[in-house]
Amino acid sequence: MAKRSYFGDILRVLSSNVFTLFANLLVAILLARLLGPQQYGLYTAILVVPVLVVSFFQMGIRGTTIHILGSRTEKDDKVISAVFFILLFTSFLGIVFSALAYLFTDTTGYTPLLIALALGVIPLRLTNIYIGGIFLGKEEIPKANLVNWLTGLLMLLLTLLLVLVLRGGLRGALTAMLWANFIVAVVAISMVLRQFKFRFKAEKTLVKRILKTGVVFALSFLVIQLNYRVDVLLLKKMAGATETGIYSLGVSIAELLWQIPLAIGVVVMSRSANASDLKKMTLQTTQLLRVSLISGCLLSIAIIVLSPWLVPLVFGEQFIPSVAVMQWIMPGILMVIAFRIVSGQLSGMGRPDVAIKAFTPALLVNVGLNYLLIPKYGAWGAVMATNLSYAMATFIYVVMFARVTGIQVRAIFTFSRADWNFLSRFRRK
Repeated sequence: MAKRSYFGDILRVLSSNVFTLFANLLVAILLARLLGPQQYGLYTAILVVPVLVVSFFQMGIRGTTIHILGSRTEKDDKVISAVFFILLFTSFLGIVFSALAYLFTDTTGYTPLLIALALGVIPLRLTNIYIGGIFLGKEEIPKANLVNWLTGLLMLLLTLLLVLVLRGGLRGALTAMLWANFIVAVVAISMVLRQFKFRFKAEKTLVKRILKTGVVFALSFLVIQLNYRVDVLLLKKMAGATETGIYSLGVSIAELLWQIPLAIGVVVMSRSANASDLKKMTLQTTQLLRVSLISGCLLSIAIIVLSPWLVPLVFGEQFIPSVAVMQWIMPGILMVIAFRIVSGQLSGMGRPDVAIKAFTPALLVNVGLNYLLIPKYGAWGAVMATNLSYAMATFIYVVMFARVTGIQVRAIFTFSRADWNFLSRFRRK
């Protein structure tokens, strides 16, 4: 069990996320200015397949590893060996399925080399995700943070070199992503091998147990990611690369609001897996949710007010249409804040099935509305579909969270003065 404070862990994860966010924002600014809307749209669209495939073919190993290591039902070394064995298996499958997926999607504007670079990111991302789960399962949050912020730093430096200095264009952008994840994967593997004993032979029973539990986590991750990214695929298909670039930039800026709940969710998941008093854990989670919603509302107002001035200044006047996207998608973004926080607790408790039940109907609504609205309204249609699907998924998830934890939905959103004392309470373990 970690000896750090709850609030201290949140601050560490948040600072790591903010740094990574800042690095990724600079990368987005560079790519938007150097590539332009059309090439930037191709960049975001070509990465949709690897992102979705990684979401599924991580097989929920991150969440399962956190749960098993936290519950201490298996020896650490056995779990690590099983995780590395599964990594080899899922990396191979991920590349194969992604290659097949490209055959059935619109690849206009892509060369075989660009697709190969995108495919190469898959095993490296899986490595970093799996190892992050190992560290979080042991509450080694600083090490998990390193895997996070180092990737962002290297992405920025390599993008500056390959795209800005060497003028590598779209190929340079994908190469930067590939090498950044490769270097971090090497560092992460070396940290694990120094801390744990590694055996090349994994126990079949443990591998089966992890995969069996992980499949449910995997399905939940896939359904969630599809909700987040299916609009980009449909936009490229029905509205073109330029409209996709406008929409993608607007959404990426709006999603900056997720950094606070992401940091809280990571810590909540790690602590929940190791918690002995789940009632107390639930109380802390709901208090964090309420405070995060207030913070999110204030930040959203800042983005809405400043975006008309900042977007043309930072990204160029060609991205002015992205302003309306990021302003009007804010309601959906705010709704997801609640989901991201409470989902950390249920994932740590080994209940990823709740996300599947909440996000599957929302995904169907999302796809249907995108097909209905994009042909007529373009990016604006995708915004409307996203807002409705996010609101629907979050509402269902919060209701189910209340049932699982035995708390009333009304109590989850009932603010009190005690909520604002969380800083002093979370300084204690």
